[in-house]
Amino acid sequence: MFWKRGKTEGTTIFFCSDLHGSTVCFKKFINSAGYYASKGRPVDILLMGGDMTGKLIVPVIKEGDHYRSYLFGKEHVLSAGDELQEFTKKTEILGSYAHIFEPDEYEEFKQSDEKQKGLFLRLMLQRLEEWMDFAEQRLKANGIPCYVSPGNDDEEEINSILEACPAIICPDNQVVHLTDDHEMLSLGNANLTPFGCPRDIPEQELANRLERMAAQVGNMGACVFNTHCPPYGSNIDDAPLLDADLRPQIGVTGVEKVSVGCKAVREAIEKYQPLLGLHGHIHESKGTIEIGRTLCINPGSEYSEGILHGALVTIGKDRVLSHMLVSG
Repeated sequence: MFWKRGKTEGTTIFFCSDLHGSTVCFKKFINSAGYYASKGRPVDILLMGGDMTGKLIVPVIKEGDHYRSYLFGKEHVLSAGDELQEFTKKTEILGSYAHIFEPDEYEEFKQSDEKQKGLFLRLMLQRLEEWMDFAEQRLKANGIPCYVSPGNDDEEEINSILEACPAIICPDNQVVHLTDDHEMLSLGNANLTPFGCPRDIPEQELANRLERMAAQVGNMGACVFNTHCPPYGSNIDDAPLLDADLRPQIGVTGVEKVSVGCKAVREAIEKYQPLLGLHGHIHESKGTIEIGRTLCINPGSEYSEGILHGALVTIGKDRVLSHMLVSG
């Protein structure tokens, strides 16, 4: 049985991506169905397209009766209580993980890659479990389906947490039914990046996975491609051109841009012409493009500002009825 609202004007999806550990953005995502319903735009399906986890541990060093930390190059000396709590909350809004260390503990931490990786994973999973608890509390009342996929920045360990939450459906590397009429193909991996992310894989492996799933789709004309990586050369995959030290290259007109999307995704969209492509990955390439009959959308991301970017897309049986990029 698939979710139906008893209306005839199609199915509305709220899609977002790339929250990168920002609790405020995740809560906005979970609450978005209620928000848009209050504005006269009911949502039938919630969908998040990957990169859930944060990128940074912010060490907070205990020094006697106060704490010291550095955030984006600025020193913060914090008293216990409200100051420390407010600072920790600020890092969470930014998508980072504040962690309190004793001085000797921090020195050991700095010297050990194993300790750094272990703590980073533990903090990621802990926050994700808190998010799943929040999602379960909020979603069980309205029964709206909520699909959450990992992205290339997310460790493999997060899948088990997503799959354990009764309020969440993790569709990664699967074809699932969204409605009686619509299927969705999901792929959280990306083509190889300069950053060596956990789910970066070669283009050929991406092509193989897409072909395997495409063979399972019953009606490609009513299928949604939920691929974290956008199609190559689509203008929704433009990122800064980096040098060998991963620094953006500056040209006469500003930061130089280059297409970094997935060629396998592009080829699959051109070949199969699904109804809709929903993508993320490249935060600064917010936009839409049509590749043949397929509407492709990247809502962009400003997670570090606490701003949730998304797309409201209403689909009919075999066509996109409306779409709108939103933020808040």
